Amino acid sequence: MDVRKEINFCKKVDVPIVGVVENMSGFVCPKCHTETKIFFPTTGGASKMCDEMGLKFLGGIPLDPRIARACDEGKFYLDEFPDSEATKAFSRVIEQIVQYCQTPSNNQSTSVTPTIQ
Repeated sequence: MDVRKEINFCKKVDVPIVGVVENMSGFVCPKCHTETKIFFPTTGGASKMCDEMGLKFLGGIPLDPRIARACDEGKFYLDEFPDSEATKAFSRVIEQIVQYCQTPSNNQSTSVTPTIQ
């Protein structure tokens, strides 16, 4: 419900919405790579919401406790765990955002290329 409210607010004030990313979309075991759904969507999840609201679903980022640990240690998760399922998901989302930003019709000023540091 909170996400829907924020989307409606952004639409009212003409803030462009690149898309929606679902955080903690599941848990992928770092050892066996099996995905387990921990938080079952009660309303169909982010993908369904995007369909209903006419938005792009950019993807889901699985829960990985190593993300918080890397942040706490001041390390860049994507470099620390390049083969993790969360890194793959982040990369897919980042690529879509970069494509959006590089599309001239989406930019009101000059071309923007986001960077991840």
